[in-house]
Amino acid sequence: MSILEAHHPQAGLTEEAAALLGDPVIRLDAIATVCDAYLEDVDRQALFERIGLGGYITAGSLSNPSEPGSSEAGVDEYGRMTGPAPRRDATRSVIVRDEALARKVKELEGDRCQICGTTLRHLNRPYSEAAHIRGLGRPHHGPDELQNLLCLCANCHVLFDGLEIYVDPDGLVRGTRASREPHPLRRDPRHPVDEAHLGYHRGLCHVNAHGLAVT
Repeated sequence: MSILEAHHPQAGLTEEAAALLGDPVIRLDAIATVCDAYLEDVDRQALFERIGLGGYITAGSLSNPSEPGSSEAGVDEYGRMTGPAPRRDATRSVIVRDEALARKVKELEGDRCQICGTTLRHLNRPYSEAAHIRGLGRPHHGPDELQNLLCLCANCHVLFDGLEIYVDPDGLVRGTRASREPHPLRRDPRHPVDEAHLGYHRGLCHVNAHGLAVT
């Protein structure tokens, strides 16, 4: 008889632990603790994708779909696609955002990126993006509130959601790869930002930084 058969060990979590891990903030802390203790030299992003935690490799909803689609396009003698671009049918559920909040943060910041200071124009109008610090969807379940929003240009939005940049506890924007000179996050005094959301975003950066310093 094996040791396991002799002792009848039980797997799984206690009800108390399961309830705690239902909180997205505590769950991220638990993932970070496991990563720091046991996964220092592991490709965490690949691991997360493999075990169903792919949502933790970004702060938002960045995706790079690779599913093949139906297409009438052919290929010419040089291997280039010809004909219409591929299409595929899809059904999806999307989060309904409060567009008034998005307009509010852009208005407060004058459509100027809070990270790089860029003011873009598109179709002869100012263009900026309302970026959630802690993502709205699974697994982050952040709130749709002004305190969870930044006004960013398209480039900085991608970098922020892709965990390439973060805001430290002193309000300085830093790069997770230590390749950026720190500089203050611009913020209008009328625009409240919740440090708890910034801390959650830093936690995601830490989990994905593979030992790099994220303060």
